[in-house]
Amino acid sequence: MSEVSDNAKLLHTKMRESPTSRAFTQQEASNLINVTKESELMLLLQELLNANLIKLSKTGDEIRFQAVSVDDAKKLVSMSDDERMIYSYIEASQREGIWTKTLKAKTNLHQHIVSKCLKNLEHQRYIKSIKSVKHPTRKIYMLYHLQPSIDVTGGPWFTDSELDTEFIDTILEVVWRFIVNKTFPRMDQQQEGQRSINPLQASYIASFQGVDLDQILEFINGSGVSSVELELNDIRSLCDVLKFDDKVEEIDGHSGLFKATRQSLLEKGLMRNLEELKGQIPESTREYLVKNKEYSIFDFKTEVEDFQDEQDFVNLDSFVNV
Repeated sequence: MSEVSDNAKLLHTKMRESPTSRAFTQQEASNLINVTKESELMLLLQELLNANLIKLSKTGDEIRFQAVSVDDAKKLVSMSDDERMIYSYIEASQREGIWTKTLKAKTNLHQHIVSKCLKNLEHQRYIKSIKSVKHPTRKIYMLYHLQPSIDVTGGPWFTDSELDTEFIDTILEVVWRFIVNKTFPRMDQQQEGQRSINPLQASYIASFQGVDLDQILEFINGSGVSSVELELNDIRSLCDVLKFDDKVEEIDGHSGLFKATRQSLLEKGLMRNLEELKGQIPESTREYLVKNKEYSIFDFKTEVEDFQDEQDFVNLDSFVNV
C-alpha cells in the first residue's frame, strides 16, 4: 500500500474492520474518516481503486465500495486485464462456481484466450476446477480457497461426484452401533467378551430416554470416521435410513429420539432366545423362564427357503375345476 496516501490507507483500514462482504455507500465511506468534501473522498476512493484495494458493486442505482485485502490486491496487480476480468466473474460465483461456457459468454473473449487465462490462474493457485454432481460433464471453476457448496458436491455422501455407497454403509453401521451401545449397554459389554453378565439382563434401561441427533452428531464428528464434518440434517438422513431398515425406532414417532430395535440385534446375532441360553444361566432358572415368559415375536426367527417342492403348491384353478 506504499503507493497510496495516508488518508487512503486509513480509509481502507476502517473499511477492513467491517465484515469482508460489507459494501459501503459513498456517505458511509465518508463517515469512516470524517471527510466532508465529496471531491476529496472521490480522490481517496480512486486511489484505492487504482491500487485494486477496493472493488465496485451496484445495488439498484447506487454504487457501493467493498474493501479488498492487501494479498488479494497483489494477486490482481499480477494479472493481465483479461485474467482480472475472468477472475472477477469466478469470484462473484462464490461457492457455486462458474461454467467455462458461461465465462466465455460473460467476458465475450475468444475461447483460446479464456482457456489460456484459466490455465495461468489455476497454475498460480488463484482458482481451481471442480466437478458438479448436477452437471458432471461441465468444467466449473471457483476460487482456490473456497469449498464447493452442497448443491455442487452432493454433500458428504459423494466422492468425486459419485455416490460413495461404501462410506454410507460404514457411517450407517457406526451410527447404529452407537445407538445400540446407548440402548443396550449391557448387551454391548457382553459383545466385548464379558460373558459373566447374565444375557437376560440385556434390555432397555428404565431411565433410557433415547439417543438424540445432537449426541450422534457429536460422536460421529469426534470419532474421525468421516473426513467431512457432518451436519445435523445429515445425521437425520442416516437415522431415517436406519428407521426404514427397522434397525432403530423413533420414540413417539417423530421426536428426534432414537433407540435400537431388538430385531436389528437378532439379525446381527447379538441376542439369543431362551433355548440358546443353555449353559449360560442355571438350567433351573432357564426352565422357569420358559414356562412363565410371555410370547414374544423376537424369540422366533425363521427363514423360508428359496426352493420348495412343487407338490407344496396348489393352483387356484385346480379347485375351480373340481
